[in-house]
Amino acid sequence: MELLEAVKMRRSIMAFKPDAVPKEIILQLLGVATRAPSGVNSQSWEFFIISGKTLNNVRQAYVEL
Repeated sequence: MELLEAVKMRRSIMAFKPDAVPKEIILQLLGVATRAPSGVNSQSWEFFIISGKTLNNVRQAYVEL
């Protein structure tokens, strides 16, 4: 896929399935994400992966905003 084609096909999805994403897929995505370029390699990476009760607490906090 060419870059312009990818940009033209871009869309935002605001509804998500309730299915949990397998841990293996999350780790694979993180491995690829850490290879993404940053300006002069000056941006540090920080990832937070939450699930279960912690995820529900964060969701509730956003609803209450």
